[in-house]
Amino acid sequence: MKNLWNKVEKSKSTYIALISIVLVFIMPILFNLFNLGRTNRIVWLFFVINVIFSGFIGWFTRKYQLSFFNLAIFPVIFVISVFVKYGRYGYFLAGIYLVLSILLYFLFDNEN
Repeated sequence: MKNLWNKVEKSKSTYIALISIVLVFIMPILFNLFNLGRTNRIVWLFFVINVIFSGFIGWFTRKYQLSFFNLAIFPVIFVISVFVKYGRYGYFLAGIYLVLSILLYFLFDNEN
């Protein structure tokens, strides 16, 4: 079991997935617990925090030379949450997150 945990701990893709799950599933619950309204959740979480995280994923994937498919982890998890809980506008946001990640992926080159 310890050997499995070491592999998970070293995987940067796992970190992207775990942070994505926190942002997509846990943060909206926290927004509701602190009585921050729907508008605040949409503006701050969907348009500020998630956009910044999407850009971070593009940069992170390029910096550590991860697979190009890592860029799709966050948008796919977001689409799953939208399918379960939110409105149709979420599908467009997932596309925006993916495009932003791809743009930042190609913005930074491999050489340091």
